[in-house]
Amino acid sequence: MKILIINGSLRGPNGNSAAIAKHAENMLGQQSVTLTLSDKLPTIREVYNLLESCDGFLVISGVYWNNWSSPLQRFIEVTTAFENTPAFFGKPMACAVTMDSVGGIEVAARLQAVFGGLGCWTPPCSTIVLSRVGQEAIATTTGMEDDLNEDVWRIDDLSVVLHNLLAAAGMPRNSWKAWPHRELHIPDGPWPGEGVLDMGTPRFLE
Repeated sequence: MKILIINGSLRGPNGNSAAIAKHAENMLGQQSVTLTLSDKLPTIREVYNLLESCDGFLVISGVYWNNWSSPLQRFIEVTTAFENTPAFFGKPMACAVTMDSVGGIEVAARLQAVFGGLGCWTPPCSTIVLSRVGQEAIATTTGMEDDLNEDVWRIDDLSVVLHNLLAAAGMPRNSWKAWPHRELHIPDGPWPGEGVLDMGTPRFLE
């Protein structure tokens, strides 16, 4: 099995999302490959092939004004053409979100909904939200006999997320059924990292 770690951070390999990605890589070993969305990405078809070759996804982003990052938004917009294709259909996804103090669980819930629309599903205990405030709270009780912050998410909880993601990735995908939907053409050109984006969705206004 192979898990694709999607690092959606604006800071690429240097931010909080990258730190989570590195922890996930260490936990998964050769069962993982990382796609950093702030990097120059290969062609659309190559990204499709990468997604198709993986059995599950760990999507990581910070919180930016109660939303995920702009690289992740662009990724979602482009991969809309992959909806319910073998790139996504029937595959589990988990998400890890970092935040300062608020907004992370809402971003995670919306990410799950978006990837559900693309054809993915979420296993139990497959979300983790790490905050600066939470980590500071944990530090205040570290070493105490009674840890009042035991239920605050911490980076070690990523092991539970990845355990469940791997378990779900090993399940068969041929029992799922997709609703009727308009299939979009998957272009072969370079990844449209900026500028006008037209993935062939219907136009109905003039």
